[in-house]
Amino acid sequence: MKFRFLYFVIFACILLSCNKKERIASEIEMLSKQSITFVDGFVELPCNSSIKLDSILKKDVKIVSYLTDISCTSCGVKTLRIWQKDLQKIDKRVVPIIVVHSQNQEFQKITDSLSLDLPLMYYDSKVFGEKNNLEEVLARNRTFLLNKENKIILVGEPIGREKLTQLYKKCIDSLFIEYNGASQGM
Repeated sequence: MKFRFLYFVIFACILLSCNKKERIASEIEMLSKQSITFVDGFVELPCNSSIKLDSILKKDVKIVSYLTDISCTSCGVKTLRIWQKDLQKIDKRVVPIIVVHSQNQEFQKITDSLSLDLPLMYYDSKVFGEKNNLEEVLARNRTFLLNKENKIILVGEPIGREKLTQLYKKCIDSLFIEYNGASQGM
């Protein structure tokens, strides 16, 4: 009897694992065929940054991370600080765009005290996620490398994933070579 239960648990884990891998692959395929649209309705939260969103949005190469449901303010602040540091390690020529959707009324106020060196694109509604078909996408697939047409070149959360981080670096170098022959300054 115990062995039957154990076999069932193992089978269920294998089945769920396969379904998740298929879902990830399916999402990446879907996302790689689209572009990201930066829709109106956002508030720029400058934090401690002198960099303005409009200058970042005009860059030829962008990394965009879409964070949703940041309801726990202290958790959200920790996440944003980690993401900023890790995303900037990928390539100093690329300033990450962090798009935040949160319905927490306090989140916008707390960003004044954040020690972030970049602005946040803040939405209090799901308009960004809905416009870009991101609402049902797994969180690990909500970070993108974009070219100058805002077409998704690479999908996936590179933080803590060395192979993906290296792939981001190679793609960024290739894009800069394609566009400029060398590099793009801030």
